[in-house]
Amino acid sequence: MRYIIIILAFPLFFLSFYACSENLRRTAPPIEDVLHAGPLATILVYAGNVALGQSGPSAEGLKLDIGGTAVLSAQGRDVNNRPIKITPVWTASKPELISVTPSVGDIVAVKGLREGTAEIVAEYNGVKKTVNYIFIK
Repeated sequence: MRYIIIILAFPLFFLSFYACSENLRRTAPPIEDVLHAGPLATILVYAGNVALGQSGPSAEGLKLDIGGTAVLSAQGRDVNNRPIKITPVWTASKPELISVTPSVGDIVAVKGLREGTAEIVAEYNGVKKTVNYIFIK
């Protein structure tokens, strides 16, 4: 009698387990989503044209001559430090000292206009990165 109950209960258990597992598969993200970068967490700004996913010299403390130019590049990172291509908006704290062209893009040229110290902000989707201490002499 016990074996008959077990034999009859096994298919019911199997069917209920199968039904639950199907629902779980529908709500679980596809495996390829795990491989892609998540939402933007931080912005990195480098001096020079640095390829996405690579690192380079920091733009902090950049020194420019009056009339001199430098290239800055930006890239995003998610919370797992995976690279994200971004096109931030660039603004100078003192536009009379330094110009940024173009004002939107992942690579920009910075030109020193007058002597002084300025900062540049790169912003994309609400995330900001301030590059401090750009010295123009």
